[in-house]
Amino acid sequence: MAQESSLNNSPHAATSGAAAPDAANQAEQVLTATFLPTVHTESPWGGGGFQHGSPPAALVAVNLEAAAKQFGLDMVHGRFSRMTVELLGPVPLSELTCTSRLLRGGKRISYIETVITDADGREFIRGTGWWIKSDSTVDLVRHVAEDIPGPEHGVRAEQFTEFWRSGYIDSIDVVQIDRPEQAIKHHWDFDSPIHHVYWSRSNLPVVLGEEDSPWVRLMKTVDISNGLNQILDPREWTWMNVDMTVYLHAVPDGEWVGHVSEANYGPDGVGTTVTRIYDERGPVGTVNQGLLLARVREPRG
Repeated sequence: MAQESSLNNSPHAATSGAAAPDAANQAEQVLTATFLPTVHTESPWGGGGFQHGSPPAALVAVNLEAAAKQFGLDMVHGRFSRMTVELLGPVPLSELTCTSRLLRGGKRISYIETVITDADGREFIRGTGWWIKSDSTVDLVRHVAEDIPGPEHGVRAEQFTEFWRSGYIDSIDVVQIDRPEQAIKHHWDFDSPIHHVYWSRSNLPVVLGEEDSPWVRLMKTVDISNGLNQILDPREWTWMNVDMTVYLHAVPDGEWVGHVSEANYGPDGVGTTVTRIYDERGPVGTVNQGLLLARVREPRG
């Protein structure tokens, strides 16, 4: 696999059906494209051989937005408010096909699905997104999230980037900022506070030769939220997420994504990571991830 300066190469794209998002034609509207992942997508989980969750999530965003344009939705006077990524299995480091369909068309709201499969037709990712028509609500702007320091105040998050080294993690920048008021030490020997503010970015485009949109830039790194501010020892536990849902009340600006992540663990092997996400101006949305909690059979390291 060639080491290109991107997360994916895109050798082919095709469309079929009408472009107007009306109910009569929506069953015919399909956009198909194939992509070849590079080594920069490789996951730290499972000893390699498949992708980290962020690159396929970003690929979902690429295809949802491309499909919206193809299906006649106005991406200047409308945008996606929510994207959900269902992780149906480990995504291979091989050519993938993305098939997007308009499931519900409308002038004010539309619902699009993108399914990612391999050459044999096996599904690995099922993504969906709600497009909403824009209107001016400048007089209503508010948020309830706390303000956080910007990435310029951070230091490299070595605990995260060194422990989880992989093709993907090595391709991104992650910095952390202490939150002294919550700097509680935990019993295991990673010598940092539980609670930090994190900022992440990737300088690689999701598709070679294409500029990332704000949604796509966000999705390139937002999935790492699950690995931030955890309180479990990764040598004893795994906490892989089975899904990810991102809501944006504002369009993010700039290359950095801020994360304030909190882990929640239930008594039956199920957990949730809840994260407020930011750009350098302030909070822009949230991401929730459902977790499968499992003990490590052979302790790592």
